[in-house]
Amino acid sequence: MMKSELFFDFSSEIRLVNKGHKDEIRVFEISSNNRWLASGSWDRSVILWKIIDNEGKKAIKKYKSFKGHSDGITSLKFCEDDKYIASGSKDGTVKIWEILSGNCIFTLYHNNSKVFSFDLDPGNERILSAGEDHKIYIWRIIKDRKNNWIKIRNEKKVDVNNGPKEKIHVLKINPHLPIFATVGDENIIYLWDYPSGDLVSKLQFHKKIIYSIDFHPHLPYLISGGKEKKIFIWNLKNENVMKEIQSGSSTTFLKFNDDGNRFLTVSIKSDIIIYDFHQIQILQRQKILEGSMLTVGISKDWSILAINCFKQRPITINLLFSNIN
Repeated sequence: MMKSELFFDFSSEIRLVNKGHKDEIRVFEISSNNRWLASGSWDRSVILWKIIDNEGKKAIKKYKSFKGHSDGITSLKFCEDDKYIASGSKDGTVKIWEILSGNCIFTLYHNNSKVFSFDLDPGNERILSAGEDHKIYIWRIIKDRKNNWIKIRNEKKVDVNNGPKEKIHVLKINPHLPIFATVGDENIIYLWDYPSGDLVSKLQFHKKIIYSIDFHPHLPYLISGGKEKKIFIWNLKNENVMKEIQSGSSTTFLKFNDDGNRFLTVSIKSDIIIYDFHQIQILQRQKILEGSMLTVGISKDWSILAINCFKQRPITINLLFSNIN
């Protein structure tokens, strides 16, 4: 096993006693330029934190709050080179906020159905959202010549007659293939054509509910994990499981790094594990003793890791930094 300092040194984490959220933090998102950390909470608010690096001395400071949702925040995404941030909520909407002004410039309505997940395609052309009503909404982003968002229209509501019959908890667009995936209160991974929304196939190997998936950033692979204490690596060319990993606990979060050589997993027992993707071996394991479950966010280049422990009081954000690319 590699030394922990090669990735994240948990002994040197920055702990911020939260001075904004009044309830559990359920989602983190870090901007592509590593300047901003966004947190979304069951208290209905999104808070933007500025990540400060002053000659190697790092800190985070509350910058502004975005308030307008009437229920808890379920998902976050920075958009268009970090000019905007989008938030999904159990109130049945996705809201688009302008970061500099703090204004909500668009609200996308889900017919009063809770929004659990949404994603933005790599070209910032469309937003896809899904949730409690097990329907998928495709939204088209209209821009001006300076790439300012001037309108978002509902392009399509996907026909899911042959698709999921239960809530959709996760939706992800593949970064290099014209597909997206959804999982929810079933043990099936649904693959859809992007952007048409036509059902392509169903990946059926899990025996219990799937909590998390992630596409490999460059190759036709997908990782999935959930309640049954196994992580599966899928080959999307033949739609078969190429590897099973015994996880020992339910997996709640999975994420590839930017080059796809490693992936990170989070378990319901608060274990954070980093794997070598090619050798399928553990490079680092860390157990977080506080709290019962973890909300985790990691930057695209894997230089910043944000953690919040459920049921921990006072509510805190723990931030770790790494120089490994």
